[in-house]
Amino acid sequence: MERLLEWVRFYRSKGLTVLKVARGTKRCLIDDWNELPPEELEKMITEEDNIGIRLDGLSVLDFERPELVEALFTEGVNVLSQYTWVAKTGRGFHIYMRGLPSGKKNVKTDGLVEFKSGSGHYVTAPPSLHPSGSRYEWVTDVEKVGIAEVSPQALERMRRKVEVLQIFEAFIKGLEKVWTESHRHNLALWLSGVLFKLGYELEDAEVVLKAVALLAHDSEVNDRLRALADTYKKDRSEVGAWTKLKAELESIVGADRARELLSLLPRPKKTEEHAEGPDKPRSRYIIGGEVLDDGSLVEVVEGPRLLVYKDGQFEVHESLEVDGVVYNPYPHLPFALPRAPESLDVDPELWRDTKSFIMEYFDAPDERVYDVIVAGVAWSYFYREIRKSTPYLLFLGPWRSGKTRALEVFTALGYRALQVVDPSEASIFRIIEEFKPLLVIDEANVLDPNILAILAAAYRYGAVIPRVVDPDKGLDGIRMFKVFSFVVYASREQPRDDIFSRSVTVFCEKAVRQTKKLIDEEKAAALRTRWFAQRLRLYNQVRVNFTEFESEDGRMQELFSPLVVMSRLFGDPEAERNIVSYGREIEARVRSLETTSEEAEVVEAVIKAVESRGRDAPEYLTNAEIMGNLNGEWEPRRLGRLMTRLGFRRIKLSGGVRGYIIDYRLLARLMRRYDVPTSVIPPLEKAPPSLPY
Repeated sequence: MERLLEWVRFYRSKGLTVLKVARGTKRCLIDDWNELPPEELEKMITEEDNIGIRLDGLSVLDFERPELVEALFTEGVNVLSQYTWVAKTGRGFHIYMRGLPSGKKNVKTDGLVEFKSGSGHYVTAPPSLHPSGSRYEWVTDVEKVGIAEVSPQALERMRRKVEVLQIFEAFIKGLEKVWTESHRHNLALWLSGVLFKLGYELEDAEVVLKAVALLAHDSEVNDRLRALADTYKKDRSEVGAWTKLKAELESIVGADRARELLSLLPRPKKTEEHAEGPDKPRSRYIIGGEVLDDGSLVEVVEGPRLLVYKDGQFEVHESLEVDGVVYNPYPHLPFALPRAPESLDVDPELWRDTKSFIMEYFDAPDERVYDVIVAGVAWSYFYREIRKSTPYLLFLGPWRSGKTRALEVFTALGYRALQVVDPSEASIFRIIEEFKPLLVIDEANVLDPNILAILAAAYRYGAVIPRVVDPDKGLDGIRMFKVFSFVVYASREQPRDDIFSRSVTVFCEKAVRQTKKLIDEEKAAALRTRWFAQRLRLYNQVRVNFTEFESEDGRMQELFSPLVVMSRLFGDPEAERNIVSYGREIEARVRSLETTSEEAEVVEAVIKAVESRGRDAPEYLTNAEIMGNLNGEWEPRRLGRLMTRLGFRRIKLSGGVRGYIIDYRLLARLMRRYDVPTSVIPPLEKAPPSLPY
């Protein structure tokens, strides 16, 4: 399209409202342009004009400093342009999104970025002439890529980030100029402390720090963010702040300019959270899932607002006062919220609709997996009320096999789903304790061993991690962090046995069919709300006996019984058959792994050594007797580790010979577990245990 009117017709074909803008400017000189119908506005445009797009149902981020794109998005312009419309302006970019935030419709930070939304605003569009003399151009191939649908909640978070930039505008612009390579590490560290002690939320502090670093072309932005995250994990008494930042600035620009820069730091508004006295009730933030003394369940829904549920009925409040305490929704929760549902009726199509949604984004090599994943989504809404244990869900496969996409889908649908990458040990148990989330972890193969130890315990209700939070208070300074959590994770390698054995594994391969790239946030929010409605409808009514999946293997019952129960509650017989069938296959895989393991080889060697004695069941076997029946080269130390792990007791014989006491009841159990046959020894269940030494 070379002619301007061709572009106008193209935009109109996409359902957009186009209006006349004075050539070479950004000004629309039409009265009531925000109220006139699209057809009338289109007739006014000539080939010599500029054109604008009225933001009917749209939101646009207008970046004057292109470096700030990555302060609001996780990706840069080139990646974003593959998923939504991105236009090059005179100095920056317009990023288009379909949807409107729930709050204010416009926030502007002069010279940095502006958030615009709704029919009261417009943006100049390609191929208009910019006042600088250049033309607006599309970075996106707009004939192939549509404008991305973005949820009101996500747009509200973006608007909030621009609002933070607006609040800190003067300070950011001032600090950018002194953010030099030799000082930026310390500046980031002490600024983190100041923001923490001022009481700013971590998400707001991240926006400020990231903006300064990006504008100053800091090549180590991620290091700055790690310093910030580490600061927010510490006790206030351990954090350096004002004095340190002041000294660092003085070393760069002198005392007077340092004082000026610090004066630009905005202070947050005072809150009533710690107010005292009869006329000022105490305030408390709620993150959702809390139960009040009267048995009411309080959840946080989009807004954020409070939904109070009791006895099959619910009400929605901006805040809630109970017994002199005012409860408010936590303002910046790190997970997507449901909306307040329209009803709490049975939803017979929910399982099928969720399965279809998952199939749009994730190509599973095994069709049964889709029902397993839907069951996992359902389980996320109920597992905390079961209060026994939870399976984990593992997406296992090589690079670019769809694991991350599967996690993104799970995060979009699950209850309080919080996706993290490379968390620290200190953050992980605090995240679980404070937010009680469905924990979604990518690249679990690079996790710290201390975090893996936490995950190995978190499947069991009541598991705690002790940590010293105040060494000066003795036993009172020890806090027990509750870590019970449903964990969904992805890994390129099989994790260690104690975590892998607690996981329902989905084996991933590279997709062989086309899947959607950008998750439909609106549809995800609708499904999330429907599942949330079922959570309320069945609150404290779901029961799992952990025998619903029939198996002699207790661990398999723990893993698959909850998924079977979910399929019976919300799915259909086919869904249950798929889950049970998949469970049988996983059970067979585990059985196969066990029967071909080193442990199985050692048990087989013990049986052979016993058989070689004829019908005389020996009370002990020497190392040499066992090793003589092993294949390959074995060292005594390696054999010793495995025999001890299997439960055999060591013995020292005359002449320094070492061996193991043979407990035949133990051996009988091991034979069944590792499927080791014997035809010489009588049924071992009837054999006596070994003699004590």
